[in-house]
Amino acid sequence: MQEMKRFAILIFCLAIWGCSSGINLDVPDSIAHTNAAKGYLAGSLGVTTEWPSTGEGIITTLLIRPVGQSEQIVLSTPSTKKSDFQSDTDKGQIFVTALPEGQYEINQAIFKGTNGRKTVRSKSNDNLGIFFNVSADKVTYIGQFLTSSLVAKSQLWNTPYPSGFAVVHHSYVAERDQPLMTERFPVIEALSFYEAELVGYEANKLASKVIEN
Repeated sequence: MQEMKRFAILIFCLAIWGCSSGINLDVPDSIAHTNAAKGYLAGSLGVTTEWPSTGEGIITTLLIRPVGQSEQIVLSTPSTKKSDFQSDTDKGQIFVTALPEGQYEINQAIFKGTNGRKTVRSKSNDNLGIFFNVSADKVTYIGQFLTSSLVAKSQLWNTPYPSGFAVVHHSYVAERDQPLMTERFPVIEALSFYEAELVGYEANKLASKVIEN
């Protein structure tokens, strides 16, 4: 009976794949609608706002795909100022979405920002090789991803300022995010919640490498 109830809850959330409270989240049908057992992917995406490396105004997109597939799950910070969490230096939104169990790769980060004079578009290298596993009937928490601007120095005033190019800082803050997630998405409250290791993650991988015109 308990298994039937859990299955029904999973099916309910599958009907609303993009379970995010502000983040733009897209899961392609080819990934969503499979016969594989389902679990949940959870995390948070936002910016650090401490001057001069402020990420304020930078839109960050993370591309995630099942290993061996080409179609992408798209996670993107919204242009709205709405936040699920905010401190003196950080703010952002949580996300939770149902996914088939299996191995996934964060394969690229894309950024849109400004250096104060013009829009700056950039992206990381592709095929980043940052891997994690989603387990059936569990909440896989991949941590928080906070964007800040790389800093340039003004030739006129010799002072630092945000360049519009970006870098993402990763950490785990389950003590903050888990209560927010279970309050917003009660469907996950009864499931096991664990921090997934990001295999292959390095501090400067999720950073502007390629400049787009």
